[in-house]
Amino acid sequence: MKTIPSIETQQRMHEFFMKTSAPRIYKKRLEEEQRLNEELESQQNANKEK
Repeated sequence: MKTIPSIETQQRMHEFFMKTSAPRIYKKRLEEEQRLNEELESQQNANKEK
């Protein structure tokens, strides 16, 4: 009977796969996350100024 790898191991395997086998998708996802983080930071800064 095979054992299922832990969630952390699955995430690392997925990250490695995305970097090596699907670099365009990986890059697109990273850019999307950065854009969302920038939007959140700008909203938080706007709220602080009020």
